[in-house]
Formats: sequence, structure tokens, C-alpha cells
Amino acid sequence: MITVKAEGIEAVMAKFKSYSVEAQADIQAAINDWADRTARDAKQLVSANSSNEGMLLNSIHPDYGTGSASVVASAKYAAYIEFGTRKYAANYVGSLPGDWASYANTFKGRTGGSFKDMLLNIMQWCKSKGIDRKAAYPIAISILRNGIRPRPFLYPSVNKNLPLLMQDIKAIFK
Repeated sequence: MITVKAEGIEAVMAKFKSYSVEAQADIQAAINDWADRTARDAKQLVSANSSNEGMLLNSIHPDYGTGSASVVASAKYAAYIEFGTRKYAANYVGSLPGDWASYANTFKGRTGGSFKDMLLNIMQWCKSKGIDRKAAYPIAISILRNGIRPRPFLYPSVNKNLPLLMQDIKAIFK
């Protein structure tokens, strides 16, 4: 599961409770809009970059709080799609800003699943694509050796929508 929160608005959020109820509601609405836009854009990227990521697509959603909101991708493999694995992850994560790279590194290592689980999932994928299920084993071995390429969906969505959130919050205080 991946969870991202809007960052860079810490000063506003630190003072959140000191603002009027009306200003708090406006700020919360702006943050919720950010989460909605970011989740929508992330879903569009997943759809555009994959022909069969229904579970991932359906797992992406905004999560609203008080003075906060986040975007969650709850599919257990979401981070591996976002950041890639093995050599591909190493190259991609190295290109990310420090906070994102640090977050990506929390997913490094084992997934908690077994090779058998991986193989069964690949067999299911093969079946859905009309590929002979005998191809699942070589595909699994290739993934173990080489990894999978990153197909970022949250990072670009956050980067696209964070400036809009900042604009919305600035507009509240004008």
C-alpha cells in the first residue's frame, strides 16, 4: 500500500486550528480537491500505462482527514508498480527527490509473498491475456532476475496537483 500526503503546506497546517471555522472549511475543501484530483490523475495514468491493472486502479482513492487528506493505493503491489523493482527501481528511485526516494526505499526487499503466490498471479494474468500458462514460470524467473520497470502513477499526479493546491490555499487568504 502506498499513501501520499500533500507536503509543502506545513506552515498553513500548523496554524490550521487557529483559523476561523470558515477558513478551516475552505482549506479543508482545497485539500480534499487536491486529493480528488490526484487520485483521478493517478487512475488515468494506471489506465494509460497498463492493459490489466484493475485491482490497482480500483484501490486508488482519496482519504480525507481533518486538516489533511491523502491518496492511497491499497493494492499490495502498488509500490512495485510505482517504483519498479530490482535494477529498474535502483535507477528510477535514484532520480527521485530525497523524500520520495526515502519513501520508495521503505518498500525495498521482500513483499511477504512466496514464489508460488507470484507464479499463480502470473498464471492468472496469462489466462486473462490468452497466453499459454506455461509462460508463467519463465516470466516469474525473468522478474526475479531483472525486476519490473516502474510505471509511476502517484508521483507525477502529486507533482501535477500540488501547485494547484498551493494556488487554492493562497486564494483563500487573499
